[in-house]
Amino acid sequence: MPKLSSSQSIFDLIQELENNIPGLNKKEYVEILEWIFGKLEVSKFAYVHMDASPFESSDIAIHSNYPAEWVETYRKNALYKSDPVMANSAITSNPFFWNEIPVESNTEIFEQSQEYGIQQGFSIPLHEPGRAFGSIHLTSEDNDPDFVRIVRENMFIIKTISIIAHQYRPIETSTESALKLTPREHEFLHWLALGKNYKEIGLIMSITERTVKFHAKQMTEKLDCINVKQAMIKALYLNLI
Repeated sequence: MPKLSSSQSIFDLIQELENNIPGLNKKEYVEILEWIFGKLEVSKFAYVHMDASPFESSDIAIHSNYPAEWVETYRKNALYKSDPVMANSAITSNPFFWNEIPVESNTEIFEQSQEYGIQQGFSIPLHEPGRAFGSIHLTSEDNDPDFVRIVRENMFIIKTISIIAHQYRPIETSTESALKLTPREHEFLHWLALGKNYKEIGLIMSITERTVKFHAKQMTEKLDCINVKQAMIKALYLNLI
């Protein structure tokens, strides 16, 4: 049975995670998630983040306690581009068990992962403004009869842990550099977040409305978003303004 049996113990566990996860390096991040999922008797997990859809992305961030050989194989061979779990995570915000993925999906990757004790699983997609998204994946061996029950009984806390893990994920150095704003871009987004329109921002910043629109276009592209509203929301989410 899961070790957490009361709302108070669940609250304490979440509080401890929130107090300790900010600012952790990759190794510490994996260790604290391994600890908290271990409290739920879930032994294997992975947090995955992609800046675009699996079919477009050239890189992927993986923080997990999966066997290192499998993670390296998965990353080196870009298996995420053909992984039904990642494809499904990219198009839905609803948590799902892996056996709920349409049967016509490619099953070859499941056969490969079984060699590393990764057989049945449960995923929680975590979408951001734009195309970037994260996802938490809990797994077990196929002969574990308690896995589905444990997930269902602890659904609320698993979702909460996933949100916190996504919010405080280790940020790659290259990503931080790519998202660094210039002073003018920072000022533009500041006034946009306060509800000012382009004309008002132009007057405040002493620039033309055309230049304001240029900043809007730059921000949308830099933050990999569809429009400037999404860019503003993402900038707020990433504490860039």
